[in-house]
Amino acid sequence: MVSTRVWKISSNIASKEDKVKKLTQDAKLEPGDTKAIVAALNLILSSSTSHAVSATDLSSELQQLGLPREHSTTLARIYTEHSPQITATLSAQSLRLKRLSFIETLENEKTSPFVKIAFQTSDTAGKEETNKVTIPKESIPVLLAELKRARSLMEGL
Repeated sequence: MVSTRVWKISSNIASKEDKVKKLTQDAKLEPGDTKAIVAALNLILSSSTSHAVSATDLSSELQQLGLPREHSTTLARIYTEHSPQITATLSAQSLRLKRLSFIETLENEKTSPFVKIAFQTSDTAGKEETNKVTIPKESIPVLLAELKRARSLMEGL
């Protein structure tokens, strides 16, 4: 595979799958090989960014692993050009399991010692999930205090 094709694939790694397939069709690669290339490029670029590796070190290490010099130089150049975007994406995804979309209390009998709470969460892909819990009324102040404490700890990070 020539270095210009590696550059195009790496530059379009976040693009749609069809664009990457189009770039790799000329090389007569199987779909599994294409997926492996994209996964390897994703691993190389994201790991290098998360560990703040210099472009020179990245190129040198890839050459030591047996990648041709023109390919490693191309990847190092792409890494230099796109590391701010990769860093922003990795930061947005780190330590993010689900976000709270909304929370509400549901109608319940006034004499009941329990409260029903419904909350909706969304994950990093945007998939939403609604959950309902029933807790004793006397646990609400404790829950509220714990949530406030967790928020203050998270804001401190």
